[in-house]
Amino acid sequence: MKGYPTTFLGLFDEPAGDRPRITEIEIPIIQRDFAQGRAEEEVSLLRDRFLDKVIEAATTDRHMGLDFVYGDVRDGVLQPLDGQQRLTTLFLLHWYVASRADKLHPAAPWLCFSYATRPTARDFTETIAKNPYPGGPASPSDWISDQPWYVYPWRHDPTIASMLVVLDGIHRRLDPHADEIDAVWDRLAALPADVQNSAIWFLFLPVVDIAHGEDLYIKMNSRGKPLTTFEVFKADFESIIKSAEPDRHQHLVESIDGVWADLLWEYEKRAASDYKIDDEFERYLTFIIEICEWRDGKSDRKWHDKQARRLWPIEERARLALADPDNEHADRNRDFFFHAFDTWVGADPVTHIRVPLDPSAEFSRLFTAGGAGEGSIPLFSTTPDLFGGCIVRYGSDFTAQETLLLFGVLLARQAGDTISQDEIAKRLRSLRNVTAAFLDSKRMPAYVAQTEKLIVHGELEDSGAFRSDWVADEVLKWSFLDEHPEAIDAVHQLEDHPLVRGRIMAFVLDAATLEARAEAFADVSRPELRDLLGAALLTKGDYSRDVGWKGTRRQLGNSQKDDSWTDMLTTGSRANLANIREPLMALLDNVATRAATGRNQPGDALDAIRAQWLAERESRNFYDWRYYLVRYSGARSSKGDGYYHGTYDTTIGGFAYQRLRMLHGSDYTAYFSDALLHAAWIDGSLGSYAEKPSWWRRDDPGLTLKKSRIEIRCDDDSFELVLPDDRETVETKVAKALTAFDSNDQLRVLVQQNPQGGRLADSEDRIQLCVRLVRALADEGL
Repeated sequence: MKGYPTTFLGLFDEPAGDRPRITEIEIPIIQRDFAQGRAEEEVSLLRDRFLDKVIEAATTDRHMGLDFVYGDVRDGVLQPLDGQQRLTTLFLLHWYVASRADKLHPAAPWLCFSYATRPTARDFTETIAKNPYPGGPASPSDWISDQPWYVYPWRHDPTIASMLVVLDGIHRRLDPHADEIDAVWDRLAALPADVQNSAIWFLFLPVVDIAHGEDLYIKMNSRGKPLTTFEVFKADFESIIKSAEPDRHQHLVESIDGVWADLLWEYEKRAASDYKIDDEFERYLTFIIEICEWRDGKSDRKWHDKQARRLWPIEERARLALADPDNEHADRNRDFFFHAFDTWVGADPVTHIRVPLDPSAEFSRLFTAGGAGEGSIPLFSTTPDLFGGCIVRYGSDFTAQETLLLFGVLLARQAGDTISQDEIAKRLRSLRNVTAAFLDSKRMPAYVAQTEKLIVHGELEDSGAFRSDWVADEVLKWSFLDEHPEAIDAVHQLEDHPLVRGRIMAFVLDAATLEARAEAFADVSRPELRDLLGAALLTKGDYSRDVGWKGTRRQLGNSQKDDSWTDMLTTGSRANLANIREPLMALLDNVATRAATGRNQPGDALDAIRAQWLAERESRNFYDWRYYLVRYSGARSSKGDGYYHGTYDTTIGGFAYQRLRMLHGSDYTAYFSDALLHAAWIDGSLGSYAEKPSWWRRDDPGLTLKKSRIEIRCDDDSFELVLPDDRETVETKVAKALTAFDSNDQLRVLVQQNPQGGRLADSEDRIQLCVRLVRALADEGL
C-alpha cells in the first residue's frame, strides 16, 4: 500500500503522480461520531495535550507528523476508514485560522467537508464553511449558538457538541496569537518540497484493492479510539527523532505505520481482543524508555512531580531518553529503540519487502514454559513469549524477571554473531537463575547494568546488584561445568525444578553422583509425595531452618505449599544451606540406590526409609520431636509456610516437647496448633471427644474436651490437666480416670523418659499416651 505525505490543504491540491484526486471529504456512515470533544476526564486530558501539540506546531518552527489517514476515494470523494478524528480536528483548526485571518473563501475545496453519519452534522459543517468566526469576546461555541442560522436540532448532535468543544480549545490557545494569525495561516498553507517539514502533515493511504475486505479495514482502524496517549505521543515523537537524527526520521515514519504496526497487528489478530494496537505500542515503548532510564541511571527522570506522583508524558520521557542534548547516552538509547522494533523485522525472500517476523517462534526456541533438562530454558511462567507478554502486560503483571530477560534477549540479538548461541543460552540461563525470586523495583538500574555485563560481556562477578550468594553460586557452577561438561544435563535438570528455580546451593556439585541425585530429587519431590519427603528427610537429620526469634522459630518443608520448600532449599548461601544439604544428599543417595536395585518406587522408597528409621528408634525406646514428626502426619505442617516455634537447643537435640507450636501461616497473626496434641487428635480420631487443637493468639492452649471443658496441655515431662472453674463436679471422675496412668498428683500424667544426649527424652510414645488419656476421661463421662 503506497503512502503520500501531505497536509490538510495539500490533500485537495492537484495530485502528482498516481495519487487519486480529492475534491471532497465525507465521513462515511460506518464511522462513529466525532469524539475528541467528549467531556470524560481521560478524553479531556488527552485532548488538551493533543491540541497543545497542534497549536505549538502551528505557531512555532516545530513540525508535527500525525498518524496515517486511510480511506477510499471514489469520484474525488475521500471516505476515510481511519483518520476521521484527525481530519475533523484539522478541518476545525483551518476554519478557525482562516476565519480570523480573513482567508475563508466559501469556494475553497478544503471546505467541502461533511458527515454522512448525521444530516445535522453535515449541515453544520456546510454552514460554518460560509460563515467566518470574527473573533471578539464570545467564544466560537457561544458565537455560533447565537447566530440566526444555528438551528435547535444541532444542540442534540454529539458530533456538533464535540466540534464546539474542540473549537473553544483551539480558540483559547490561538486567541493570544491574534496579532500573528496571518503568519499562522501562512504556516498551515505552506507546502515545502519536503512535506515532512510542513507544520502539520500526515501520511495519506488510499485504498488500492477494496477487496482486501474486513480484515484490512479493521487493521487500519486498529487505533480507533477517540484520542489516545499513543496518538499524542506519535504526534510529537517523529519530530523528536528528526531533531536528534534526521537520517533515521524517514525510517521511523515508514515503520511506525508500516511493518511495526504489522508486527503488533499479528498479535492482536491471534488474541482477537479489541482489534486496536495503541495499547500494545504504548506498553512496548514504555518498556524501551524505562530500560533507557535505568541504563542511564536516571530512574527519577520520569517524574514531573515525584511528591505528587505525577509522571512526565511518555513523549517527554522519550525526548529526555532519546534526544536530549544533555543526555550523553542518547545515541545509545536511540540505537536500542530502533533495534527493539527492527530486530523483529525481516525481508520477504522473494519480494525483499520488509515484513514482520514471528517473535513467539524465537522465544520458543530460547525458552519453554516449565519443563526441565535439555533444550530450551524453562521459565517459571505461563508463556515463553516475552515480547508477547510485554505488549500485553507491561505495567501491570509483567514481572521484573521477565523485563530483565526480555532486555537480555534484545541485547543478545543486538550483539549479533559476536556471541555464540551456546554462550547466549548459558548467559540467559544464569540471568534466569539470579532473577527467579523477589526483585526490588527500586534497584532496577543496578539490575539492568548487571544484566548488560552478563549478556554482552559474559561477566558474572558480584557487583552488589543481584543477591551475592546466588551470583557466587552461578560462578561456582560455571567453573564446575567447565571442568565437568558431562554434568550439564544434571545441573540443568536441578536448576529447572520449580522448587529450586535455578538455585542449587542445597546440592553437592559432585560429578559422580549428580545425575542420580537429580533423578531421585525429581522423583521424590512430586507434589503428592511432599508429606512423605518431609518425613523421610527428617530421618537423615534435623534439616530445620532458623527463621528468627533467636533460633526458637524454625522452618520445615510443608506438604502442600511449594514456597516453604523453595525457602528451605534456596534461602541463603551454600554455606548456610549445609543444614539441609547433608540430610538431603543422604536421602537422595538412599532413594537412588533403591531405584537402581529395582526395590522401590519413589513413594515406596520414602515410606520404607521412614519405617526403617522409626523401627530403629522404637527398638531403643527413643522418642524425640523428630520421631513424632516422622511418624505422625498430624504433627507435620500442611498449611502455612512450615513454621514451628518452641524451645529449641541444637546442643541437646532440637525442640523440647512443651508448647511445640505449628503455625498455620508465616507469623502469629495466623492460627496455630500444638503439634503433638494435634498429632494425637488426628491419629486417635478424637474429634468426637475433643475440639481441634487450633487457636489464634492464646497462650498455653490445650486439647479441650467438648463435654467437660477440661484442657490437656503438653509439658516437657507430662500432660497437665486444667479443670474448668466448677472443678468440684469433675474432680472425682478425673481421679478415677487417672488411676490407670503414672500420675504423681491428680492433675499431671507423667511420660516415661530416659537421659539421652544431655536431656531427658521420651521412652514411651506420648502421642499414644495422650490418646489413651482422652479416651479414659471420655469413658468417665468427661
